[in-house]
Amino acid sequence: MSNEGKYVSGKIVLPGEKLCVVEEFTPGEGTYENNGEVFSKIAGRVLYDFVAKRVVVIPLKKTRQPPKPNTVVYAVVTSVKEDTAFLKIFADDKRRLYTGPFTGVLHVSQVSTNFVKTISDAVKIGDVVKAKVLTNNSPFQLTTKGARLGVIYAQCSRCGAILIKKNTKLICTKCGNVEQRKVSIEYMFK
Repeated sequence: MSNEGKYVSGKIVLPGEKLCVVEEFTPGEGTYENNGEVFSKIAGRVLYDFVAKRVVVIPLKKTRQPPKPNTVVYAVVTSVKEDTAFLKIFADDKRRLYTGPFTGVLHVSQVSTNFVKTISDAVKIGDVVKAKVLTNNSPFQLTTKGARLGVIYAQCSRCGAILIKKNTKLICTKCGNVEQRKVSIEYMFK
């Protein structure tokens, strides 16, 4: 069977999204390999080269405009304090990359409509989060209240493997560790 139907170039991918296995395509620019699988390193358009057997991710168009209130953004959690998480905002909901290093702040009160005791019950360092911007100025206040908002990609705190969503929990495919997050219904791995 030809891989050409399975792998379609031009599709928009996000950081951490699985693209293929190394037996099918070798990792190129904008990608990385982990345990024989190739993942996107950046937000961009995937390009499968069937002749050279190589996969690359071409960055999306960048925008110089800072995030505006009510914009949905993608961000990576960079640090977690008692009741606050700090995030690096990298793209908007139209998947345009931001050129500037924009910082987002997620307070525990803005995580969910349900009670959340500590911010570490909702997000951890390295998580990719889909959030809504609440303010005009940096650091931008963010919220993950809403079914489509929250963690869309997470790795195991014990072994670093990708967590798979099963019902409301995230389970490690490698070590079986079960973790809790404020998970979006758009979580990437189910």
